[in-house]
Amino acid sequence: MTAEHSDSQVYDAVWQVITRRMGERATAAVELLDQLVHGYGKLRRRDQEMVAGARVLNHDRELLPRVARATSLGLSLYLGNRRIASASVLDAGDAMEVGGFADATIVDAVLRRREVFRGTIDIAGRRFLVASRPLYATDRPDEHGPVGMVEAFQDESAFREMLLTSLREGTSGASGSEVELQAERMESVMHFIDDVARRLQLLALNGNIIAAQAGDHGRAFRVVCRELSSLAEQSKEAVAEVRKLTDELGLDPDSVDALEPSAPTPAQDDTVPPAEPTPPEA
Repeated sequence: MTAEHSDSQVYDAVWQVITRRMGERATAAVELLDQLVHGYGKLRRRDQEMVAGARVLNHDRELLPRVARATSLGLSLYLGNRRIASASVLDAGDAMEVGGFADATIVDAVLRRREVFRGTIDIAGRRFLVASRPLYATDRPDEHGPVGMVEAFQDESAFREMLLTSLREGTSGASGSEVELQAERMESVMHFIDDVARRLQLLALNGNIIAAQAGDHGRAFRVVCRELSSLAEQSKEAVAEVRKLTDELGLDPDSVDALEPSAPTPAQDDTVPPAEPTPPEA
């Protein structure tokens, strides 16, 4: 087996594992964002604005950017099918254009059929992995339809480029046999998955704090937090899956024994702000 062919096998196998986890993470992110939006207070439409409590969510520059950094995903908020706010991080691709419209496939699934969408779509010639769910006004029952959507996205090309860069950087200071070089490539990937698990655990921790503050109203939110904790554990399991792949490809297991996922450490920038208290209605 040539080194090039072996590298290709490693990359393809890792890509399959990570994209599966990335889809699960995007689905959890839109559910969390839905809960946080409602946490600001009564959600309603006011002319061409979406309002939660006393907060106008159009052109939001606080909640979406913080959740985007915490999840390493891009996020968008829609009023109907029109995008009113968007934020992203470098690895997820550029933020979507505010004022633009959602993809027709997503509109059909989320706004018309009122389902949660998870899949891949083409936007401006680039492939995106997307998760989206309906967003309902507080004072309107589900049968009246959603007032908008929340969406999480990942530019697959940007993610592939980041992954390839990580693999190249893993070999920059390596020396010795081909096996050692391939093991160092895997190290950067394992650290990336470990970081995903850490971020999910931070989200779950902050979510539990918000749920505790909400009392009985936070009961459903605690279910979301349990799912986030479960996803964190699954992300750690992904490291074990990648390690198994290294064994199957004949890599030296001794060279990767020290790559166990590290315990999450608090990081203030990754935390999600608690929802602000709702002021009394006029």
